[in-house]
Amino acid sequence: MGLEVCVLASGSSGNCTYVSSGGSALLVDAGLAARDIIKRLEEIGSGPGKLDAILISHSHTDHFRSAGTLFARYGVPVFTARETLRAIDHKPACGSFWRVSGCRDFPDRVGDISITTFPVPHGGRDAGRPVGFLFESDGRRLGHVTDCGQMPRKGLELLRGADALVLEANYHEAVLRHKLRDPAFAAYWPYLRWVDSPTGHLSNQQCAQVLRQVLSERTRAVFPAHISENHYDARRDNNDFATASSVVMMAVAELGLGTRICRTYRKERTPGKRSEVVRLA
Repeated sequence: MGLEVCVLASGSSGNCTYVSSGGSALLVDAGLAARDIIKRLEEIGSGPGKLDAILISHSHTDHFRSAGTLFARYGVPVFTARETLRAIDHKPACGSFWRVSGCRDFPDRVGDISITTFPVPHGGRDAGRPVGFLFESDGRRLGHVTDCGQMPRKGLELLRGADALVLEANYHEAVLRHKLRDPAFAAYWPYLRWVDSPTGHLSNQQCAQVLRQVLSERTRAVFPAHISENHYDARRDNNDFATASSVVMMAVAELGLGTRICRTYRKERTPGKRSEVVRLA
């Protein structure tokens, strides 16, 4: 069958991506409320009882929030890097993660889905050891990187020629530059400087630059992820999907490819919803 992917949610209010080979299924992160994850899985004909694993990319709450609930209710095994597990354990509030037992380091495969991880720069010690992923099944390849200050060489090597990519496009550089010059946003400056740093997030322009290096004729879909939009306080928006997709689309057009740009959503000012399901057969 290959692979299918659906971004259930992406953004600072919660991240969760469904990956399936038909015979096996997993989640990358579980940062939404459990009820939202379950509802969105059921919308695509799956459900928590059909999951074989939850992979936690790093130890920020918007990535692990409901892992403990899904483990306790449905027995879904949870995997993450040892450093990330220690960072979660030391947090004063760790959501439902205290319910997880037997958490282990990332496996090489889940069923018939092979898994390769690679470290990415993001956050500080509180983030543990953040990673990106490459999933492979039946000759199809999916890259997944949602929190990353700059793409490492290893990531570029692994993502090159993937059939689909979930790739961060967090902020628009012109918006951030404007805010960093405007005293009205002085309270946000430390955070915005971190976002723009090598351990922060990828901008639209950085996302496009990565795509110029890794896209190929076989890349069918790109999901711009973790877009900074739809906050309760609109002043916190540093991007929007229309802007992000236009920058990404320019990179695709320069390469003369027919790669689709797929919408992702975050939940806050509006309820949010899942992306379309992309099947890589």
